[in-house]
Amino acid sequence: MADSIKQPSATKIVAITEDNDPNNLIGRPNGYVSAAVIYDSNATCTDIGVDCGATVEVWPDEASAKTRSEYILSILKASPILGSEFHTLDGPVLLRVDGKQLKPSLAKKYAAALTG
Repeated sequence: MADSIKQPSATKIVAITEDNDPNNLIGRPNGYVSAAVIYDSNATCTDIGVDCGATVEVWPDEASAKTRSEYILSILKASPILGSEFHTLDGPVLLRVDGKQLKPSLAKKYAAALTG
């Protein structure tokens, strides 16, 4: 999934596994089915996650993806110091793009690649 939406500025893609998942959600009840981090040359990060550029999370169903998006956005709204993210939903897929380091125009390109 991540391969199909990466942009020319993407430097690598890392699949999330149960060994490197910073959220401890992969394969767990109420967790995502699969996920990947897209490292973008416009972002710097120290830990694996959305601040590396973007993440793609695949949930069991559309409702779960929407719930996850709403949860994250509510936390970010309540605590702006944590940063911002662009979210795009496409069925059970949640694309999260870093909103601090990546320009809105690049976030739109990622979103367009996901939604076709």
